[in-house]
Amino acid sequence: MLKKILLIAIMLIVTAGCASNQSASENTKEENTPKDDVTTVLNQIFSGPDEELAQLYKEEEYEEVSNYYINNFKPYFTEDYMEHAMNTNLLNSFHLKAFGKGVEMSIGKINVEQSEDTATAYDFDIQVNVSNGQTADVSGRVNTNEEGKITQIRYMDPQSLSYAFDTATETEDGLFNYDRSRLVSRTGDEAYQPMYPTVMPFEVDGVEIKHESEDDSFITFIFYAETDIKMELMTVQDGEISSQKDETEEVTIGDQKGVYAGKEGEMQRLIWTEGSITYELKGKIEDLTKEDLITVAESFE
Repeated sequence: MLKKILLIAIMLIVTAGCASNQSASENTKEENTPKDDVTTVLNQIFSGPDEELAQLYKEEEYEEVSNYYINNFKPYFTEDYMEHAMNTNLLNSFHLKAFGKGVEMSIGKINVEQSEDTATAYDFDIQVNVSNGQTADVSGRVNTNEEGKITQIRYMDPQSLSYAFDTATETEDGLFNYDRSRLVSRTGDEAYQPMYPTVMPFEVDGVEIKHESEDDSFITFIFYAETDIKMELMTVQDGEISSQKDETEEVTIGDQKGVYAGKEGEMQRLIWTEGSITYELKGKIEDLTKEDLITVAESFE
């Protein structure tokens, strides 16, 4: 009888303990506010990629990558916005860029505050540390519905983080190494694939691509620096680029001949042909010499 009473007592204690743990767990879940969930989501977006995700990217397991993001973010999003986020690469864009550059992100500082003008909106400021030693400040707003589910995420200046993934190295000539791999991947579906520079007169922060003709035989690339400095590269397949009756001089670009027009300190242009593609590189950049421009052209791969 005593053993039976002890057994019943132990079962009651265990049951009470389980109920207590379940109650505590439920209370913890209930205490999570929309602000807490927004903070969790932002921490996940601006950290990593972690070892699991990096391995999935490395092995190109795209279905598993999708499952990773669905499992981690679906509880916090409305069904419609989750679908939108997956279709627009909202959740994976920074992870993918960081993975491509061989770096990782971590949160330095994060501040999330409920908006003063909208009760269901949360404004955030985040300092993101990148493993290459760079940092970036990202701010924006997260909107939720009445149930606390996220309906929209907007960034004020997301490019600042993308730029932080790059660490440009200055060459002995005072130019900067440029990683052309991202541009190559962006133009894989173009009508033709030109070569691109591997050094530039400035640290490249972004490239705009313009199609100058209906048949896509002309493609122009505009390379931007952090300031208002830019350099344009026009390319044409099986065609010519006019020197516009400028006074030109013949120059040597590696094994090729080209023409140079302009004046140092003003607009300078360099035109040459490699295979079936003709290139025009031009820009108005202070302290850029004719020799620098030729060096940039000779770096094309």
